[in-house]
Amino acid sequence: MREQNHTPSPAPAYNYAYSPAPGTAVDFHSRTADAWDVMYNDCAAAQKSIAFEQYIIRDDAIGHRFMALFVRKARNGVNIDLLLDRVGSRHWYNSPAVKAIVKYGGSVRFYHPVTWLNIVAPNTWFPRNHTKLMIIDSKIVHIGSVCLADYMAEWRDLHARITGLLVDEIEHDFSRLHENSRLERYHLRQTEISDDPDFDYLVAKPHLMPSPIYRELCTQIGRAKHSIHMATPYFLPPQGLRNALRAAARRGVDVRVVLTEQTDVPLAVHVSRSYFPRLLREGIRLFSYREGVYHAKYTVIDGQWATMGSVNLDYLSLLENREANIVMTHPGTVRRLEAQFTQDQNRCDEIFPSFWKDVPFHSKLIGYCGRSVKRML
Repeated sequence: MREQNHTPSPAPAYNYAYSPAPGTAVDFHSRTADAWDVMYNDCAAAQKSIAFEQYIIRDDAIGHRFMALFVRKARNGVNIDLLLDRVGSRHWYNSPAVKAIVKYGGSVRFYHPVTWLNIVAPNTWFPRNHTKLMIIDSKIVHIGSVCLADYMAEWRDLHARITGLLVDEIEHDFSRLHENSRLERYHLRQTEISDDPDFDYLVAKPHLMPSPIYRELCTQIGRAKHSIHMATPYFLPPQGLRNALRAAARRGVDVRVVLTEQTDVPLAVHVSRSYFPRLLREGIRLFSYREGVYHAKYTVIDGQWATMGSVNLDYLSLLENREANIVMTHPGTVRRLEAQFTQDQNRCDEIFPSFWKDVPFHSKLIGYCGRSVKRML
């Protein structure tokens, strides 16, 4: 298996670490390749176990680098437990690496397989496991929106390395998932209550609606008094979220959303833009990130509450998929995410209502027609 030789670039100014003691310690990274380095080094040092949930591991250099490491660690007696999405990580299904991990005592499961019986019915392909989570030696958690694919190396993303009290709650959820990774019908508890009052872990589990992440997000938006700052690459909010944002804007709350201009899902961007004119008219400010692909997913409300993780502001994440976010009320951590939002926004161009007249007709047509499949974007 190949080793990836990416050349680290200088860390952006908005990479930072913060460790509130004695509870939960958090270290954030905003460049995908930097997050890979930290994850890889932690895995290489693992002594007992590596549990890993991931949507996308590509059959490329970075994918081979991690899978080769998992094989080596399994051979050396480390317990490897992988839960990969059957669609996003399809290239590894029945692969030699997967067979080797199992041979050495590890576990590799694929979430919600798509079979020949339903391949012709795309609406049955969901839910997907969109979570990006790693637990190492029951001591370190990696969580966020970072996938393993070479083409994502320079993306602007958001990844958290966590140690301390919150780790036990996250591991508890993964342990229960181990018992039923296909549809999770019997997992009744969706919120992990942390021993640390400043941090919680929320999991969206398919077929058990409403999603606690969606519910908590709408609750906090409804309580907002001053500001709602959101970052997402895919902005197709369900009606309930759109209504909550409009209501907040009407009562004078500063609502801002940072979005990506470049994307790996063009149809999602076309459909998303079709909603912009009304959102802008109702006082929601939109910003387009101009320095590459923007993949970070986080929200800061009133500078006092924040969440980050795998959740996009779209139908799939909020209504369909398995997703995982952490919620933070620790003042120092929230302030730093607020500062990061400001820096991200400074790398954006604001979108004004007049933008719509410059959108090509074919793009408008694709956007409006694409609404018919918005629940699958």
